[in-house]
Amino acid sequence: MLHHRLLAATGITAIAALTLTACTGEPTSDAAAAEDGSTVVTVATQRQPHLYAAYLYEEFGDAEGITFEVVPMANSTDELNALATGDVDFALMGVPTVISGVSQGQDVTLVASGADGGSGLIGVAGMASVEDLKGARIAHVPGSSQEIALRLTLEAAGIDPDSEVELVSLGYADMSDALARGDIDAYAGAEVNASISLLDGAARVASIYETEIGMVNIGLAASGSLVDEDPELVQTVVDIHAQATEALREDEDAWIAGVQEQFSFDQAVLEQAAQNIWLRSDLSTDYVSQVEALGEQMVSLGAIDEAPAIDDVLTTEFVSGE
Repeated sequence: MLHHRLLAATGITAIAALTLTACTGEPTSDAAAAEDGSTVVTVATQRQPHLYAAYLYEEFGDAEGITFEVVPMANSTDELNALATGDVDFALMGVPTVISGVSQGQDVTLVASGADGGSGLIGVAGMASVEDLKGARIAHVPGSSQEIALRLTLEAAGIDPDSEVELVSLGYADMSDALARGDIDAYAGAEVNASISLLDGAARVASIYETEIGMVNIGLAASGSLVDEDPELVQTVVDIHAQATEALREDEDAWIAGVQEQFSFDQAVLEQAAQNIWLRSDLSTDYVSQVEALGEQMVSLGAIDEAPAIDDVLTTEFVSGE
């Protein structure tokens, strides 16, 4: 049953997204009103399986009188800018980008988690441990949670990330091809590229999650002004996000089918990727601590000058801390 609802939702939201992206980009002050009197809420997301939940919000929003418009974007920085200008109301996006935005005084805050994992430390066939990375060319996205986890993982193995490996800046989408061509020896990247490489014979060098930042990756963010001005709407959207996330978590086949329909990914790749993604919506005590540790590590990397107070990065007002 969920499978049919997912495919219907993707059609509705894809049309809405096309309509929104054709707009002038002028900032909006609040969630708008549709012709039928429902509230229109815009949500930014990306073309990745662990950010797919937004496409299911519509199914749960009808009962609350909310119409969702999903706005696909290329990266979390674009989403942060869209939140800051008021072009979108909410965004499923990378937690490091939220921390970076808050540290720069931008009006953004996490109101729920979105997904853990979705990352991988992938190397050429035969690599079996972190120690095998010494002297390797390793691709990463600067300032990302993957870079921070990579550096901590290397340091734990006694490898200096600044002198004993060559770190190469590369976009997530280019990593699997670069590895296959031999341009790099390994990468700290994201799904679905990690799964593409593994299915192509590459090696998962080691878990990238065994550091103090854990598996933190994706969260649901809103502007601080929306949180202050319309907490009832924020609560409703967070509740819908929790319902959508739980529905996908409980029915992996439907999740994969919906993502495949929306993004045209290969099914075998999605089945592999799903084993490396943990959907969630809560803000547990452990999660909050890991977000705080992430901010501190971003300072040590020079990605931000000072770690913002955790109460500025997120609010636990709208979601349980289970």
